[in-house]
Amino acid sequence: MRQEEKNRKSRELILSYAFDEFAENGYAGSSLNQICARGSISKGLLYHYYANKDALYLACVGRLFQDMTAFLQAWIDVGSVTVQQYFSVRMDFFRQNPAHRQLFYDVILYPQSHLSAQIKQCRQGFDDLNNQLLRVILQQEHLSENLSADAALRQFRAFVDFLGVYIRADSEQDAERKTAELLHTMLYGLVAR
Repeated sequence: MRQEEKNRKSRELILSYAFDEFAENGYAGSSLNQICARGSISKGLLYHYYANKDALYLACVGRLFQDMTAFLQAWIDVGSVTVQQYFSVRMDFFRQNPAHRQLFYDVILYPQSHLSAQIKQCRQGFDDLNNQLLRVILQQEHLSENLSADAALRQFRAFVDFLGVYIRADSEQDAERKTAELLHTMLYGLVAR
């Protein structure tokens, strides 16, 4: 095996155990010792590829957003996306990738302020795609008076983040039900006028 391939496999092995650790315990509850124990990895090997806990966490966050972005791109046609399809595909991704769901919500719920610039960079492709999809969705709808497309987009993104927090610990069925209910409320309101 060539050294380059061996390095890639070692980096991937460490990343997979770290991903599970951060997903289960969050940034604050995870440690490099736990990651090494989980994967029977020597600390020397871990430090050879990742300088510290922050570097390893950022690699996991980068993987999270790359995987989510690739899934959305594969399953959603940007030109014809509907709000129902958007949320259905997101739920499918999290159903198929429960560790990603946990890490995603940890990133949203407990942002690491000392890593905010790097996390923003990790999210950039995902955020760009989300903005593009949400703009297409909102263009298909008749917006309320005095609500600009940019304001609607900001509120929709806030709703998506809130939804993630709200359904974090729910079962798949409860999460899907709550998503549908909250989406209906967000789009059509609580009170008839």
